[in-house]
Amino acid sequence: MKALFFLLCLLNVLVFFWELHFGALTKSVEPPSNVPKLILLSERQTARRGAQISAYLDNSAAELQAKQVTDILQRLNRPPAVSNFKARSQTASSIGAGRQRAVTNNCYEAGPFNDQNAAQRWANAEHLSVFKPVYKSIILATDFQIYYPAAKDAEQSRINKLMLKAKGFADVWPITDGEVKGAISLGVFNERPRAMLYKNQLAEQGVKAEIRQRNKTREELFIRFTATPGATKKAATRLSAGDCGNVLK
Repeated sequence: MKALFFLLCLLNVLVFFWELHFGALTKSVEPPSNVPKLILLSERQTARRGAQISAYLDNSAAELQAKQVTDILQRLNRPPAVSNFKARSQTASSIGAGRQRAVTNNCYEAGPFNDQNAAQRWANAEHLSVFKPVYKSIILATDFQIYYPAAKDAEQSRINKLMLKAKGFADVWPITDGEVKGAISLGVFNERPRAMLYKNQLAEQGVKAEIRQRNKTREELFIRFTATPGATKKAATRLSAGDCGNVLK
């Protein structure tokens, strides 16, 4: 049995080397064929789209290069920026000058007038077609009062009254209001020169009197209007810029 087993093994080895010697285990190489290779429809469409995309990219690159060259040439041929700045400055200056020439009117105020009719007559005489009546509070001097200054206390005030009566001032009375409250009034005059004359006469008698102007407030009528500087109206006062905006509102 052993001899038979070893014989079979030997035969197998011999068969293996026989096939190896004659190329049984070597892969056969097929000779090249001239038959064209088959291409699927999907592969053909993919190849066509690739060719179209490639052509589009080539055209875009060529257009971009041409545009860059054109931009460079335009920048080289463009005039300096200083000239453009000067042109803009001249244009802005001309616009500003035109605006300044357009605003030529000034604002004026005239008055006071006794009533609306007097204001209208003045406007007609000055050829004013548009104006605005305005009432303003005016402080007017009513009279001038001569007074002896107030004392520090009631006892001193009593002494002052006795002194004035001893000098012949019988018509005296205390002032009960205002900034000189407590002083002694010695007289009232309508005009300042007469009040000054009386004060000097009191000083000669040894009485150091003072003068105060008593005022009252009265509403006075004015009119406001606009006019060119060359047509300034007589007896009119030019208004400030702040009042000018409210002339005809």
